Amino acid sequence: MRAMLSPMVLLHGWGFQPGIWSPVVEAMRQRGVASEILTPALPLSENMSQASALESLFVSLPEKTHLVGWSLGGELALAFASCFPERVDTLTLISSTPCFMNRSDWTSGQPTSLLDDFDQRLQENPAALLKRFATLIRHGDTTATRDKALSAHLLAVTETDPDRLATGLTFLRTLDLRNLCAMDEERPSITLIHGTADHVVPLEASLWLEAQFDTPLMRIEGGSHALPLTHAGQIADTLATLL
Repeated sequence: MRAMLSPMVLLHGWGFQPGIWSPVVEAMRQRGVASEILTPALPLSENMSQASALESLFVSLPEKTHLVGWSLGGELALAFASCFPERVDTLTLISSTPCFMNRSDWTSGQPTSLLDDFDQRLQENPAALLKRFATLIRHGDTTATRDKALSAHLLAVTETDPDRLATGLTFLRTLDLRNLCAMDEERPSITLIHGTADHVVPLEASLWLEAQFDTPLMRIEGGSHALPLTHAGQIADTLATLL
């Protein structure tokens, strides 16, 4: 009799809905493991705090899970695994970071001006902002930038709720998880995946996590921030081994 496996939960990034994962889920299905995969929406209700987001995940996620996070989803996955390691079998962080914004002692993020611009654009023209971001996450990958089918898919899975978008921007601006990254014997096995041409989350952020967790970093040469779309097969190969 086959042993019951912990499901795999995929947490998406800012600006998108769970459908961003569909290429990875399809690739996993082709490998015979898609029935074990869940793709919930991020807990991003209006004015939600980090603690409330983690509480929501605590209540909604399975008792044990292989937790996968991309971009902002990776930050929340990292926070959840750090606070509740007993709930996580393995942790996979894709194109993620412990701290999205640059700070006085952290230069592997983005300048404050980027999110200032995003905040203003969200108030003035959310659709234009999301279209711009859909282009930005592919920047650095020439093939992905020119892929019309990929462009159509991105626009089809963008987040349209302004409150969820605003809460996500607040999380990106305020989350700093470096203090949660101290080595811990109870920490789950960690997998890191990052594109070398990522213009949203610099590769240096994953290099910091690699050193902090003493775990290998899977570098995807020429990969942009949009790895779940552009390199779904490679990601699926890695995730399938965890299941």
